[in-house]
Amino acid sequence: MTMKGVITHLFHSLYARIALVYLASLLVLSVAGAWVAVSQFGELNHELQQRMQINLADKLAQVMRAPLAQGADSAAARDTVQHIHAINPELSLLLLSDKGDIVADYSGHACDNDARVDTAPLKRLLSKAPMLPVFVSLPCSPGDNIFSVAPVRYGPERQAGYLLVILHSGAAMSMDAMLRTSSITRALVATGLLALLLSAIGGLLLFALLTRRFSRLTHTVRRFAEGDLGLRMNTDGKDEISQLARAFNDMAGTIEAQLTALHESDRQRRELVAGLSHDFRTPLTSLRGYAAQLAAQSRAADEPSGKHREAVDAILANSRRLTHLAEQLSTLARVDVNENALCLEPFSLAELVHDVAGKFAAQAEAAGIRLTVQAAPGAVRVAADIGLIDRAITNLVENALHATSRGGQVTLTLETGAGKARLCVSDTGVGINREDLPLVTQRFYRTRTGRQRSDGSGLGLAIVQDICSRHATRLTLASQPGAGTQAEFELPLADPRDQIIS
Repeated sequence: MTMKGVITHLFHSLYARIALVYLASLLVLSVAGAWVAVSQFGELNHELQQRMQINLADKLAQVMRAPLAQGADSAAARDTVQHIHAINPELSLLLLSDKGDIVADYSGHACDNDARVDTAPLKRLLSKAPMLPVFVSLPCSPGDNIFSVAPVRYGPERQAGYLLVILHSGAAMSMDAMLRTSSITRALVATGLLALLLSAIGGLLLFALLTRRFSRLTHTVRRFAEGDLGLRMNTDGKDEISQLARAFNDMAGTIEAQLTALHESDRQRRELVAGLSHDFRTPLTSLRGYAAQLAAQSRAADEPSGKHREAVDAILANSRRLTHLAEQLSTLARVDVNENALCLEPFSLAELVHDVAGKFAAQAEAAGIRLTVQAAPGAVRVAADIGLIDRAITNLVENALHATSRGGQVTLTLETGAGKARLCVSDTGVGINREDLPLVTQRFYRTRTGRQRSDGSGLGLAIVQDICSRHATRLTLASQPGAGTQAEFELPLADPRDQIIS
């Protein structure tokens, strides 16, 4: 098998399909898992950052309590914020009212004084057990931000509000750096790739073990189909494959028993046909003898032709037909016995063709048909069963003569080539219709023209077909209604050193 054939077989096998689906699914799941892990890793970074600095706003509120008491936009409040920025410039501080209105923006976000921040995230973070991370959006700075918040009071009126601290820590940059430089990340990636590789190898090995039993079952079924009827599967186990193997064994046993019974029935049928055809010959021969005596007596008595002579002639004709049918059935029974080996021997096919033509020369001349042979005598030797080949040629010539009208021609052509001899029997008779051509080699099948003749048995071509099958060759028919029929078959040549006979 070529490499292309191996690849084609591999990709059409059950194992290849399962493995391909498994590997594709594993790859998709791995990519999806990696994407989820990276995205959740970013969320984890935000959560850790917010969890670590969740109390930062409380601490800053304590620092800014006195300055805010002087006013949200007092010089003391501004100085305190500048001091905080000097320590941690990444922080953004905003003072909000209890309704979320921006009272003071200490970080230069350019938020209008009437801008408002949603207080729901602030209250959620200030709850007893918040689910982190919690994000807040600023009207003057779009996007989600992690934050810390603490309730405060500001101004001489001691108004309630919130100190909102936006935690700017370069999270995206820190995440990128972590993915590129973190040893933990590298270890996770290496572990994930190793797990992916081991899963792929383990899955492929497991599928190979599972599909190997299917392959054995397929091999067994193929050998059973090729004729090894005694082959059975191992049925150990209780899974579906074992159940299928048991079902196959049951089916194989049933088929083997049915074939054995069929062969026995066929053997009995052949014996019956052979016995009947043999037993018919004696009474038929006696019948023909008495009919011939009656005909001779009628002619000796110089009786005028009438019903008596017509009846005698009919008896003779039908007895000849029955005798011919008995011979055909006997030949068919002998051909059917496939258990008996062919008697293969080298012989001159050209001489056999001339002998068969000589047997029918008188019949052809009486019917006004020209019977010719196109082959040099003794020039071609073949290895075959001479008795069966004689019967095949005889049937073909007999059929050709019956299908050809007076003035027609029957030709036997013998040719050689490619280590084989080809014999063609052609006629200029009535021909065979296209719809009848595939059926004429079936037993007892007769065409409309054949049914109109009283001497046809429908066994001639069937016997030829069986003889050809036993010689591992094929009978080929070609015909045109009204233009004649050509029937041919091939036989292997004998030893080339024995081709020319002196």
